[in-house]
Amino acid sequence: MRIDDYDIHRLQLPLPQPIGDSQVRFDEHWLTVLELKTDDGLTGVGFELQQGLPTAARTQLRQQYEHQTWSAIRGTHPAAHCLRVTRPRGGNVGAGVLPLATETAVWDLLAQSMDMPLYQLLGGEHGRVPAYGSTLDFHLNDDAFRAKLMTFVEMGFRAVKIKVGHPDIDWDLKRMGIAVDVMGADADLMVDANEAWSPKETLLRLDIYRQAGFELFWIEDPVTREDYPGYARLAAELPTVRVNTGEYLGFSGKRRLLETGGVDVLNVHGSIGTTRAAAHLAGDFGIPVSLGNTIGEIGVHLAASLPECLYLEFSNLEWNRIFQEPVQFSAGFAHAPEGNGHGLTLDRDAVEHFSRPD
Repeated sequence: MRIDDYDIHRLQLPLPQPIGDSQVRFDEHWLTVLELKTDDGLTGVGFELQQGLPTAARTQLRQQYEHQTWSAIRGTHPAAHCLRVTRPRGGNVGAGVLPLATETAVWDLLAQSMDMPLYQLLGGEHGRVPAYGSTLDFHLNDDAFRAKLMTFVEMGFRAVKIKVGHPDIDWDLKRMGIAVDVMGADADLMVDANEAWSPKETLLRLDIYRQAGFELFWIEDPVTREDYPGYARLAAELPTVRVNTGEYLGFSGKRRLLETGGVDVLNVHGSIGTTRAAAHLAGDFGIPVSLGNTIGEIGVHLAASLPECLYLEFSNLEWNRIFQEPVQFSAGFAHAPEGNGHGLTLDRDAVEHFSRPD
């Protein structure tokens, strides 16, 4: 089996509601879909997302991919790339084109060639992972927020993450009240401030939240990503609330976060190889992980391969419209597709509908 062809799709996915947090707002997604094809008829699919601005035109994407990536994988076996260890230096750091999409596609091909679901190839024993609904609700009114929560209840979720970090703390308190009212007092409630505060402001806010009767499962990204002393202070001074962070950091940043004792749940997602390495390192410190948003919830395979993954994030975004059968959820769990590879088969009509070649 050798990789001998590829195709690239450039998609624009308008969002029915704006998503965002205390720092950003998005009304559409631009998605790049990469297909790697082998000489024995298999096709592996990978994805990359750009928010806020359109991706380059399809012709330019192909030219960039040809120049920087395709020459290195053409004619090779997918397994030659899945476990490769590299040490980026100098101008090689961040120089690849569609690196995440390529990595996903070669893992998909390898699992297909071995007649295995991807999570099994990665070492997972079963494909069921605890999941939480993530509202991305900062720019929604209360009625739209409540409706989104009701969707999660109908899907069987018993945990939810909502946005906080509003300048008016009463706004935060009202939204948490709505979440508890809809989800129930026994559901795990997480909040995400997206770096809105200082360490001291975080402590003050969480104290007000607790006095108002809200018991939180975790607080996510309350302060700026590289405030390692600040995170260490929060982890030490918050006896009942887990500190979840690391999403915005590369591998070196995650390592420093662990070494300084600034995290209770390490947030990981993205590259399969780098994420597994970070999760392995977190295990050395006795720290569990959570898996953040991934396109089509493809991260369910990765989460199922990790021994201490508390939760997988699910935001019910428009990318699921391009698949014949998205990842399924029931009773608070995500279920990895049991077919060969990652199991996210493209709906060709939907891909054509959302394609924006130029």
